[in-house]
Amino acid sequence: MRCRDAQKIIDPGSLEGLRARLRAQGETLVHCHGCFDIVHPGHIHHLRFAADQGDRLLISITPDRYVNKGPDRPMFSEQLRADNLAALEFVDWVVINDNPTAEQLLDRVRPDIYIKGAEYQNNNDPRFLREKNTVASHGGRVVFSGDDVVFSSTALIDSVRAISRSQESDASLISLSQQHDLTTHAIRGIFDTSTGKRVLVLAESIIDIYAHCELPEIAQEHPMLSLNPEQEESFDGGGAIIASHLAAMGLSVTLCSPFGDDRASHEMMSRITRAGIDVERIACEVSVATKVRYLVNGEKMMKINSSTRYSLDDACVEQIIEHVRSAGGYDAVVIADFGLGLFANRLASRVIEGIRPYVGLILGDVSGRRAQLGEMRGADVLCPCEVELRQMLGSDERPIVELAQEAKAITRAQSLCVTRAGDGLLLLDEKHGLCGLPAMCLNPADVLGCGDALLAAMTASLVGGGDRIQAAYIGSLAAAIEGEIVGNMPVSARQIIERATSMGAIFADGPGVKSTHVLEPRINNASTIEA
Repeated sequence: MRCRDAQKIIDPGSLEGLRARLRAQGETLVHCHGCFDIVHPGHIHHLRFAADQGDRLLISITPDRYVNKGPDRPMFSEQLRADNLAALEFVDWVVINDNPTAEQLLDRVRPDIYIKGAEYQNNNDPRFLREKNTVASHGGRVVFSGDDVVFSSTALIDSVRAISRSQESDASLISLSQQHDLTTHAIRGIFDTSTGKRVLVLAESIIDIYAHCELPEIAQEHPMLSLNPEQEESFDGGGAIIASHLAAMGLSVTLCSPFGDDRASHEMMSRITRAGIDVERIACEVSVATKVRYLVNGEKMMKINSSTRYSLDDACVEQIIEHVRSAGGYDAVVIADFGLGLFANRLASRVIEGIRPYVGLILGDVSGRRAQLGEMRGADVLCPCEVELRQMLGSDERPIVELAQEAKAITRAQSLCVTRAGDGLLLLDEKHGLCGLPAMCLNPADVLGCGDALLAAMTASLVGGGDRIQAAYIGSLAAAIEGEIVGNMPVSARQIIERATSMGAIFADGPGVKSTHVLEPRINNASTIEA
């Protein structure tokens, strides 16, 4: 008869004595080992099968300190996991292992039968092979349970957490929607109003190259990673993609960016003008910057940044301000510093001060360690990521809200929109206070360019009459769309409206929906600002 008392959980020090008693009684011992964070139907089938293979069943569990299944695992402590298993009628004893694997425990227990799941039958994991050899060295054998019921504790836990996050996200959005109109009808109206509004983008432009490689190797001449590109894709990045997003959202866009007099620069300017974007060239002597990302099976392995650095004289500031004045001003100006030298010598804050009388709205963002968020003084809205914010203020530990408040005071921005990857974004606004939005990317494929899409969509929203909360929501939708695409691709107003419509289970759409009009591409000539 199996042990049913409350003393099923035993100390590792008692194993040798237990084993000796079983041998003296002529009873066989079956042993199972695992984490058993959640005891699911697959575990029950596995353990019941194990119990049927011998007289007594011992289960050992991995201690908390050696569970290596990702953050916040195990969900349940070793004692609770042991209690769960001890509650099963067909389990005789449970022991909490004091080592990272079962190998040393098997050497002490010397079970007659060691049970593993069917997935180990053709497994060459060296840890399992050592366990198998240990069992065999003491005359035992390894038996594999069936695979008729298979579950993964990790998959189940991830699913539960995903549902929980989804519910929290829905609750957050529903709460915001009670004070701000986030319906598809409202978003269509905002894009209708923003159509044709004039926006200037002041930023360095970049060519983003994706080099898709074979599986990495180790170089023969030295122990270093060797990558062999099979295919390359090029995408317009930096200021060029911000301008392209805005054009795809129906705005009238001018890109003011440094370009050399070389083939790559002229080809990029040609692509931009074909997309209906005016180009105001800041003349320089270097070619357009490039960034190369090496990917293996879609995963980025390495990035090589461009050596391009711009060195522009002080006259450049006055020429940019004069262009804005002579153009009759703009509804909005977007300033993005990608750390390539354009914004050295306080260019950003000097331009912001000079163009303020001619511009309705100024938004700013930075990217890279050389970029200077603190020099965006006087912008209305700033959209840094959390890393950039912490870099600006030199803090890895302070609460993000505290940092956002300090950065807002330093830059005198009306709103600070801090993107936080999978944690969504935090908006600190003078009128609306502090609020957060969840991440909305359903199937992340490539986070490159999400911030640019958010910045562009927020710009379109604000010039279209949206409030800061509506703009942050629309920006989040654009970032989610961009994050599900590999490489930089323009996000259109139509795509954002379609994504907003898919949120219909959360928000009720308003009546009288009008269709969204998107400007047809225009071909414009590129003029030059000499610098």
